[in-house]
Amino acid sequence: MGGVFVLFYEMLALLVIASIGFIARKYAILPKESNQVITNVILYITLPALILYSMDIVLTSDILAEFILLFGLSIYALGTATIVGYVMRKKSSIDSEQKGVYEALIIFGNQGFIGYAVTYHLFGEIGILYTAIFMLLYLFLIWTYAIYLVARSYQRINMKLLLVNPGVLATTLGLVFMMLPVSWPPSVSTLLLTLGEMTMPLSMLLIGSLLAGISLSAYKSILFSKYIWLAVLAKLIIIPMLLLPFLYLPISLTVIGVAILVTATPSAPTISMFAEKYGGDAKFAALVVAMSTMFCVVTIPLFYGMILWLI
Repeated sequence: MGGVFVLFYEMLALLVIASIGFIARKYAILPKESNQVITNVILYITLPALILYSMDIVLTSDILAEFILLFGLSIYALGTATIVGYVMRKKSSIDSEQKGVYEALIIFGNQGFIGYAVTYHLFGEIGILYTAIFMLLYLFLIWTYAIYLVARSYQRINMKLLLVNPGVLATTLGLVFMMLPVSWPPSVSTLLLTLGEMTMPLSMLLIGSLLAGISLSAYKSILFSKYIWLAVLAKLIIIPMLLLPFLYLPISLTVIGVAILVTATPSAPTISMFAEKYGGDAKFAALVVAMSTMFCVVTIPLFYGMILWLI
């Protein structure tokens, strides 16, 4: 029960940070131009640093079997999420600049920020390790397929845009280091951690700032859109529930716990950044991220309680 309350307060803190960003934007502490600046800082500096730090692990025979299991669960989770997102986009009747964003918000969760926080508080250092393994495929897809979804209607997408960007380069380098019996020097690791830790607060400040730039009339029209709530429902409830049958297999609590809880994270703020950068509807994305982050304060602890009850 203690772990459930820890999760609640951890995610409540994220909402407070977003509120600070909202107020700062409303009172011009953060000017309008700061949205693009913060976006670039996260995408090109702090997030790649976080990726490199989190993947600084050495594979051993003891964790190899669970590595394969986690990777398989990751394929299943992302595969089902992709199918759900695709079907929901095809059946939607929203504006064209929202469709790709809508699909990406359903597929990709806030795994790199909230995911690490949740698994560390519940499972300790092994939770961080398993989350890094579970996120390998996710990291490649969010820097390739997510960009494709968000930007495909607005500019010509080429392989350089999809494959030569900070996220994919950082993930590739991290994977190479993971496979080799080497680690970053302590000074480099500390630097990467210091930079990477800025990602979560900067991301939530950006979400708050984006929300502050939305007019009251736009809030009314968007908040009453059923697609906002369908995206939140799919991301927080439907997709993670598709992993529940694995609870009845002989899988350790840590492995299945990481898989379900990381999948249950709210929509990724990175999608808002991609929308801001590549011409998607950033305001629509910010609202889905904000709403899903708000409700995950309740849904993630509920999923954790369900895992403990069913195992």
